[in-house]
Amino acid sequence: MVSILERLEQEPYGALSAHSEAKEISIEEVTQKVREKMLEHHADLIIEARMSRDKRREVVTLISNVIISSDLYVPRLTRQDLAERIAQEICGLGPLDELLDDERVTEIMVNGPHEVFVERDGVLEATSVKFQNDRHLLDIINRIVQSAGRRVDISIPYVDARLPDGSRVNAIIPPLSLNGPVLTIRRFPRRYTELSQLVGVNTLEPEVADFLRNCVENRLDMVVSGGSGSGKTTTLNVLANAASPNERIIVIEDSAEIKIPGHHVVYLEARPKNMEGKGEVSIRDLLRNALRMRPDRLVIGECRGKETFDLISAMNTGHEGCLSTVHANSAADCLERMVGMALMAEEGVPVDILRSWIGIGVDVIVHVEKDFGGHRVVSGVSLVGNKPGEGLTHFHVYRRGHGLRLDFPSWFVEKIGERRCNSLAKGASR
Repeated sequence: MVSILERLEQEPYGALSAHSEAKEISIEEVTQKVREKMLEHHADLIIEARMSRDKRREVVTLISNVIISSDLYVPRLTRQDLAERIAQEICGLGPLDELLDDERVTEIMVNGPHEVFVERDGVLEATSVKFQNDRHLLDIINRIVQSAGRRVDISIPYVDARLPDGSRVNAIIPPLSLNGPVLTIRRFPRRYTELSQLVGVNTLEPEVADFLRNCVENRLDMVVSGGSGSGKTTTLNVLANAASPNERIIVIEDSAEIKIPGHHVVYLEARPKNMEGKGEVSIRDLLRNALRMRPDRLVIGECRGKETFDLISAMNTGHEGCLSTVHANSAADCLERMVGMALMAEEGVPVDILRSWIGIGVDVIVHVEKDFGGHRVVSGVSLVGNKPGEGLTHFHVYRRGHGLRLDFPSWFVEKIGERRCNSLAKGASR
């Protein structure tokens, strides 16, 4: 038996009788009226609903009651549709909710109120999603960043933040942005944890997966390189999960993304400055502290600055099995970027010494790319070391489409020892 309230909620407004006294006003006006009443009587529930879908359904029911009791309506919308639209604006992220509900969407790019693009299944495409105006979009942006204790306004016109599900958010507003407010949300799909899963989606070839597993098990220091959105963090996550469950792993990130279930793990996350410009805790601060926490293995989500010097130092002082990522176009570029970023620390170490330390510390570079179809692949694996007479160098043991080479150069065999070289080749030759 359907209740009268349920019938009213589902009934199109076109079915209203000619004697109805319902007031026809814009959806913006209806939203504002309902917002005021909901905040007056149910403020705590609205806050909870911003974090819980179950609470969101409660809010939709209450909004429906307000719409009916206040005799409000908007043409061409049922009460249920109107209630859900208003709930999006009050509790959710407005027009973005439908995109965030799509698991295939990995990136949302809002270029002003009337232009929204997404990356779906690795391919960039335009959407029909629009905001009412700059102010509407700015309200959504502030709702996002305020939950992380940040704000964006003329005095602070750009900001980084994070959604409760871990998605990374960047916003920049006029006068710096000429498009109006611009919002970028990097979402993280189901995180792979096994090398076999990357093999299953054709990101990684089976023999290369075996080789990389052997590298992790032999505690080689590894860096994953690649461009933005190429799959570096996913690859790093899988490599970290290949470590022994008996190791104590310290994970350090700007924004928590890496998950290593079933292991002895301590997760540390950097903290940006607060609204007063104080309280910042950088990756470098956390890395230096982590060295006092008896780590068996360090995992740094990304090296992008001064912390590179400390990671290289750790690699050279007995901390084996370190894992990190670097934005770079190739293995050679990765090494040069590490040199440049280490110099940013201004520790007074000559560049030749830094290059030598990188050759001693870093053992393997795994390079990942995104092809034109949006598919992520491990395109190369290189060994790193100091070649006599040449200094810092690398040697490709794998290039996609050319198979895996296990004839390691003599300088690399001398660096890690014959026993570990034999162990790397075990099971990887097919």
